[in-house]
Amino acid sequence: MSWAADAAAAWQRHLEQARWFSGKGRSARVSALTALDWYTPAGSWPAVRSELATVSYPDGPDEVFQLLVGYVRPGTADVPAPLGRVRLDDLGEVEFFDATEDGGSLTALVDALLTSPPPGMRWLEPSAVDPGARMRRYRGEQSNTTVVLGDGALLKLFRKLEPGANLDAEVLERLPGEITPRLFGVLRADDYDLGMFYQRITGITDGWVFATSAAAATSSFAEASADLGHALAVLHDELASAFGTAERSGDELAEVMLDRYQVAAEAVPELAVHAPAVTEVFDRLRGQRLTTQRVHGDFHLGQALHRPAADGQSPWVIIDFEGEPLKSLAERREFDTPVRDVAGALRSLDYARSAAADPDSSAALGWTAEATGAFLDGYGRHRPVQPAILQAYLLDKAIYEVVYEVRNRPGWAHIPLRAVQDELVRAQGGPTIRPKEF
Repeated sequence: MSWAADAAAAWQRHLEQARWFSGKGRSARVSALTALDWYTPAGSWPAVRSELATVSYPDGPDEVFQLLVGYVRPGTADVPAPLGRVRLDDLGEVEFFDATEDGGSLTALVDALLTSPPPGMRWLEPSAVDPGARMRRYRGEQSNTTVVLGDGALLKLFRKLEPGANLDAEVLERLPGEITPRLFGVLRADDYDLGMFYQRITGITDGWVFATSAAAATSSFAEASADLGHALAVLHDELASAFGTAERSGDELAEVMLDRYQVAAEAVPELAVHAPAVTEVFDRLRGQRLTTQRVHGDFHLGQALHRPAADGQSPWVIIDFEGEPLKSLAERREFDTPVRDVAGALRSLDYARSAAADPDSSAALGWTAEATGAFLDGYGRHRPVQPAILQAYLLDKAIYEVVYEVRNRPGWAHIPLRAVQDELVRAQGGPTIRPKEF
């Protein structure tokens, strides 16, 4: 049998356990493996390369995933359990494993990319990456794999691949790096971006952890929320400067949102009863001309890192510009109004109060109201937001969340369902938990 046939079954078993593999539960099958050129020099161990796994499904198109593979002589692997054993023409009989699980393989990879970079390795700031740094895989990520390279740098390996530039690398390269990490280099092969080296921000707290801790303690989040709103406004200015702006018809946007709602209502019947009120909210977009631009596209508290205040330094760093993972690369690159990101932040603040002992208590509702008002103040001082546009995006986002939660976390579905109802009550001039200026 060929190397690919021998290895495919082992990788298929591995993929079903990998957090970053998005094809779980879909009868996925590794139908092809394509080996790229070796990163490491001939004759050195471990030998490391990327391999592209084509994954086929009975219910949809094929997808391509990157495997970073380490090879060693049989019996010499440092990982607890190699995935299998194969014979390669240039190495002989070897054992193979996921190289991100092995510090020696990661060190060999980074050293090779710095000292003998392949044609697809484009360095912007190679001196920022230390090949002698301690390297470890970050365990908290799901859709990609991030490797920590000491205190100064990170290597993000893109797992699910699409032809063209990766959005995260594309955006970071065009921004000044004041409220976003600096980009150090991009690894590319064939038609795909495979990974990027970028700045590691130390001394930070994940925004979701920061906010939920405050909500659980009923501690004011107003100052931090206002700072986050301001940081997002600055980011939108930077994106507009880097990628330009355009216009979109409010009529077109209303139709898109209504179409999404109708699909969602078919999937979740509890949404169908709100059709007249939902239509009224989206119809308020009609007749408007909306300014569009590149946006974050999947903004929430987990996409922001908080750090202690310092002179001239933003207390927030915004990360992860790949957009909503269920959309295609072309869809994620499309311009949208910046209000989409604002709505994402506000919906995330609403989710954060779930950390309170009683999320429906007046204290928890007041916490969200204060944080929401502060965020809108921080953003609006720099970039005013029209209430009708924000309300349409908040409703659209909450409807999307209902479908997601019903399919993935049914125990959380009540949060966006309640938000849909709240937005529709507010649209009719009913009581609101948000400040009057909202």
